[in-house]
Amino acid sequence: MIAGAAVALASLVLVCPAVAAPASVDRIQVTARVHHSNRAPLPPRGRAGDSTSEEWVVRSRHGSAIGQMLTDCRWVTKGLRLCVGQLTLPLGSIAVIGASRTSFYGEFSVVGGTGRYQGATGTMLFVATGTGRYVLSMNYVRER
Repeated sequence: MIAGAAVALASLVLVCPAVAAPASVDRIQVTARVHHSNRAPLPPRGRAGDSTSEEWVVRSRHGSAIGQMLTDCRWVTKGLRLCVGQLTLPLGSIAVIGASRTSFYGEFSVVGGTGRYQGATGTMLFVATGTGRYVLSMNYVRER
């Protein structure tokens, strides 16, 4: 009888999932403007094989420069480009990757970070607000 109770208790422990502490979602919203752009002609794919590397100046909502973002994008088909990027801020960096159908708006995955953003996962939305100007909005969860 005691052995049967021990087996039942052990089974109960294996079936019940552990309750994890709720994760908090942090948010960053900044504006970015192209500071330097470099286009490289590549073998034809997508839109004539265009590849673009850009350096962005990142500003706070008050307009002061707080960091930079580097991106590298390549049209891989007529309607889809693949991009990688890194947003560098005073407390660390956030890495993003994703595909978009246009360079005017889209959503990339946050795939990691350094410093305050170590282990970050989430999404980054970008929307063009003018020639070479964008609003970047990130929602991310980071390791605690």
